[in-house]
Amino acid sequence: MSKNPKFGYFIKGKKGEKILRNLYIKDKELTKSYPNVPTLHHLLERAIQNYPNCPYIGERSKTIENGKIKYGKYSFISYKDFKPRKNQFGSALSKRGLQKGESLGIWAPNNIHWKLAEQACYSFGFVIVSLYDTLGPESSVHILNHSSIKMVVCDKNKIPKLIEMKDDCPALELIISMDSDYDREYKKSARKKGIRIITCSQMLTVGKKHFKEDQIVIPEPDSLATIMYTSGTTGLPKGVLLTHENIVASAAGADFGCGFKAHGDESFISFLPLAHIFERVLHTWLTYHGARIGFYCGNIRLLVNDISELKPTVMAGVPRVFSRIYDRVLATVEKKGGISKWMFNKGYKSKSKNLTKNKNSTFWNSIVFKKIKKKLGGRVRVVISGSAPLSKEHHNFLRVCFTPCVVQGYGLTETAAGGAFGNLSNVVLGDIGAPKTSVEAKLVDVPEMEYYAKDNKGEVWLRGPTVFQGYYKDPEKAKEALTKDKWFKTGDIGRFNKNGSLSIIDRKKNIVKLAQGEYISVEPLENYFIQHKNVAQIWVFGSSYESYPIAFIVPDFDSLEIKGVEEQEDYCKNDDNVKRFEKEIRELGLKFQLKGFEIPRKIYLEPVSFTIESNLLTDTQKLKRFELTKKYDKIIKKLYIELNEDLKQQQRGREKADGANDKKNKIIDEKKHKGAKKTEKKEKKNSKKSEEDQKELNLDKKGTRSNSEKSEKSDSENSNRTSSDSDKSDLGKIKSVSDSEKSSSEKSEKSDSD
Repeated sequence: MSKNPKFGYFIKGKKGEKILRNLYIKDKELTKSYPNVPTLHHLLERAIQNYPNCPYIGERSKTIENGKIKYGKYSFISYKDFKPRKNQFGSALSKRGLQKGESLGIWAPNNIHWKLAEQACYSFGFVIVSLYDTLGPESSVHILNHSSIKMVVCDKNKIPKLIEMKDDCPALELIISMDSDYDREYKKSARKKGIRIITCSQMLTVGKKHFKEDQIVIPEPDSLATIMYTSGTTGLPKGVLLTHENIVASAAGADFGCGFKAHGDESFISFLPLAHIFERVLHTWLTYHGARIGFYCGNIRLLVNDISELKPTVMAGVPRVFSRIYDRVLATVEKKGGISKWMFNKGYKSKSKNLTKNKNSTFWNSIVFKKIKKKLGGRVRVVISGSAPLSKEHHNFLRVCFTPCVVQGYGLTETAAGGAFGNLSNVVLGDIGAPKTSVEAKLVDVPEMEYYAKDNKGEVWLRGPTVFQGYYKDPEKAKEALTKDKWFKTGDIGRFNKNGSLSIIDRKKNIVKLAQGEYISVEPLENYFIQHKNVAQIWVFGSSYESYPIAFIVPDFDSLEIKGVEEQEDYCKNDDNVKRFEKEIRELGLKFQLKGFEIPRKIYLEPVSFTIESNLLTDTQKLKRFELTKKYDKIIKKLYIELNEDLKQQQRGREKADGANDKKNKIIDEKKHKGAKKTEKKEKKNSKKSEEDQKELNLDKKGTRSNSEKSEKSDSENSNRTSSDSDKSDLGKIKSVSDSEKSSSEKSEKSDSD
């Protein structure tokens, strides 16, 4: 690991703007594909040739015991054996009437049949349209009609839903069930509506009879591979048009320059939906390297058991999954306490420090982290996080407890998950790395949020072979998203770092302007507050009519050790618990140096998790803010009524305190005023008396001089007679004058002093 690694370099655009590229392709063209692998069809053919006997895709065996499903070991289909099955499935689709360029719907959890249908489409000229496993009826109907789907491959649970949708989806004519044990009553009701049902096993039988090599339709790089409908947070999904080149370029772009070296026995646990582009591109990358892909059993609650059985070397997930792992491990450590807790903390601190210096922690790995690593099978050497930013704390946790090679990826459906990807040889905490070698990035000013490209901050625009072709049947929206020179406006706010990497710091769309004119970005705030040990989920809501945001929190009942549903509901209703959360969330906000208006002033504790099933999360675990707002509309109003009343009381309290202070200050001022007047009056009196005394002194002196002159002019007889009287009188006057002068002088000095 380099001390100061560089991941990207800058070139100048036509308008002089900075454009960031991956250092791996300096002075080269952007990556369009792997060598001699222009399409997804060619990529699989290469893997079959290079790794014929290696296990490719597999599932766990399944038996029923006492009415309960029991899962056994994984069994795999090799690359060589996968090829004829793929061809048989494609041939059967052709036999059933699917034409080149037409769409095949796939609506199911990840499994072997999903991959068979997917790869068959790539080799026979069909277009994949994946439906999300938990889409509402309105969105599902929209997708089926919008892409004119007449055939859908699905699991048995979707059959009744599709039959019900037939009235609104006239083109639908064939349901291909992945499960042979579906309820045969469905077949009757489907027939009444003009729908046929056939199983995947029957499709393979049909294809085996009718497949011919000339049925293969070798695609071109610009051939349409999939219409991927975005699981948008508002409105109906948009159909993103992605070609073979888009997807292959994304996989190759992540591969080149990331430092990944295949060991020849790579194993991957597949549980993120294949209906999402992130998982699809991961499969493309792993197939190129001849890895084996094991599907989870379909029950996310049993995922840890699947991982333990498969023992993967590569794992990909989203921050929410890793956050739960983090919480569970720390809760276990806390529960054990004593010497175990001390050793974990000591080892964690030591290994964290060693990782920054690229040093091994053999001792701590052997006595502390080896046991923890077994929770993910014990063999994981690469962990990839996508969909949303991974906090530095969780990033470091994964590196310490499982593997040093933990990287983040960034991308969107419109870029075939192509954006940026971390470097496995030089991991930087919280960093998403440089742009993939198949894409370049630039930043554009967002003045209303005070982000400017000159400061290396702005909206991220991406361009390159991974960028989509447009939105299906919606050219106007495509024009809004794509510039004439093919830059895609992501809506994400990014920052260019000194090491040539990109960081996502904000989201342009989730900006709320508060009543006082201040802007808040709710996603970064949620990322701060989710770090509270007792917060499982959080939704921050703000309004342009209000001065502060509020928050809805689903407590982490596992860390709180509250298991019963009633106990969880009671906990959330308890005012003391609500106030405690409000206090701690405020303290956490201050810790992260958030501004006062960014910290929620009211909190609502929700005992029920936000889920995909409740239509409050997208399939990529993002909050559906519009749906949340609808669901909690009354509570939002109630919280703001309470908040505004609190603010009014606080204002009245301040006014009362200000009034008391004003009264006190007024009394003080009045006292000062009276004292000043009294002093002024006294000074005037002293000054007047001093003036009078001075006049009297002057008159006395004048009188003394006059009497003296008269005394000198009188005859001696009169002088002798009056002399005695005059002397007595003068002595008295002189004494009076002397006393007067002394008094006047003292008063004058006092007056000057005052």
